[in-house]
Amino acid sequence: MNYAPPDLHLTAEAPALIRVRNVSKNYGANRVLDGVNLDVRQGEVRCIIGPSGSGKSTLLRCLNALTDFDSGAVVLDETRVGYTERNGVLKPWTGREAAAFRSRVGLVSQHVNLFSHRTVLENVIEGPVQVLGTSRPVAVQAAADLLARVGLADKHDSYPSQLSGGQQQRAAIARALAMNPRVMLFDEATSALDPELGGEGLGVMQALAADAMTMVVVTHEMRFAEEAGDRIAVMDAGRIIEDGPASEIFSRPRQPRTAEFLKDHFRFAPAEGRRGHA
Repeated sequence: MNYAPPDLHLTAEAPALIRVRNVSKNYGANRVLDGVNLDVRQGEVRCIIGPSGSGKSTLLRCLNALTDFDSGAVVLDETRVGYTERNGVLKPWTGREAAAFRSRVGLVSQHVNLFSHRTVLENVIEGPVQVLGTSRPVAVQAAADLLARVGLADKHDSYPSQLSGGQQQRAAIARALAMNPRVMLFDEATSALDPELGGEGLGVMQALAADAMTMVVVTHEMRFAEEAGDRIAVMDAGRIIEDGPASEIFSRPRQPRTAEFLKDHFRFAPAEGRRGHA
């Protein structure tokens, strides 16, 4: 696929780890993404909210080359996602090139996909040993530290079937972090869990946010988005209809569609009735 790449220039005042420019994606006659533009800065927690079917998960999958797009460009850490320029022409990545890129981007979704026949520890060390070439002793020590960080220090030898849903989610987060990713992507990671178990995963995500991990979070958890998100992008019908600091989106939305969505999914109140976002 050859096309003239859009302008990816960013001013010195607006550096970004991830740049999305004019990205569109069609499934047949259905336009799922329609000219999306988005920046995510280093250390930022960027939450993407909006109604079901608005393109949130598709956009997230475009960020780590799990879904290709029809036009536009995505750049992550100065790497153009999905394409390599050869002799002035953009060529689609090979499967090996895509896999190598994904090793730098952690992804956690509601489907944790842990290896059922391997222990929690074995799940976490699989990537570092097999993909990164980390020695097993070093990988085991790093995995132990990560499991302690997510509250699973006593579950090294447990199998996924022996864990609660919330524990499986935290094990999946530890597995993703074991690859030392440049950015963590969360796609409705807690939506399949009941509120108590989902809160376990959200607690870990909030701790990552406090540690300045760059995160892009597709979520229906409005409270998490308000409290942990730095900036919020609101999607509807494949477009970002509003984008701004969490404090503004949740207390002074500019678009009527945003206000309508928040009223349906959150205890929305006018600006004078809500606290500011630090």
